[in-house]
Amino acid sequence: MERHILTVDVEDNFTFEELADKNDWPKYEGQVVENTLRILSLMRRYNAGATFFVVGRLAERHPEIVKYIMDEGHEIASHSYLHKSLRDVPLDELEDDIRRSSEILSSLTGGRILGFRAMGYTIPRDEATFYGLLEKYGYVYDSSKKKDGGLCRTVHEDRIYRVFPSSVSILGVSTVFSGGTYLRLLPEFIINMGFAQYRRSGQPVMLYVHPWEFNRDQPRRNVRLKYKILQSPLTFSTERKLNTLLKKYEFVSIREYIGV
Repeated sequence: MERHILTVDVEDNFTFEELADKNDWPKYEGQVVENTLRILSLMRRYNAGATFFVVGRLAERHPEIVKYIMDEGHEIASHSYLHKSLRDVPLDELEDDIRRSSEILSSLTGGRILGFRAMGYTIPRDEATFYGLLEKYGYVYDSSKKKDGGLCRTVHEDRIYRVFPSSVSILGVSTVFSGGTYLRLLPEFIINMGFAQYRRSGQPVMLYVHPWEFNRDQPRRNVRLKYKILQSPLTFSTERKLNTLLKKYEFVSIREYIGV
């Protein structure tokens, strides 16, 4: 059976700067625990493995979620502390975010956190400093950047592995197909085309999903029209599509795939 990578960004659908200020998080109804348990149940059915990128501040609010994930044998990695864009943050704030998320998750897991993923595939313009900070705090791989073109998705550079989301070439245009809005909205024949391209290249597809995508009963929030459309339950096809893929392929964590 073909082996690919499955990742889960453990966040609720209000943990975006555009949707709610971080100081307002406690005001909202958090469904992240229930939604994550739903994903764990689906994965258990197919004996699938995954990396769960957990937002540090959510782990503080819901430490039990880390235990549930670990009890199922999956990898815990960092999805930053505040779940905000890192593109233009000052250096001291960047380091503080990376450090705090690592410390919180390490304290909950009792082990070293190996992987990092920034919100929305946004990394600082000074990439060398960013990767240097990851190395300083013990990370060995990063999954924070999109890469267009080509089918190679796992490389080793400057002692940090970089694992990219998977793209499919459609009429010469590279399009991410493996997670988030793309996975929800793209037709299944495009997703199958992407898996076929990766099969020919001998590289794994890296899927990424979010717990809130598995719950159509989302609490209503006063957000901009763009987010009402993108997060509408009418687009929630992720659970059905993932169920189909779990039947066809073997999925493992990033840690297991790259052997760290």
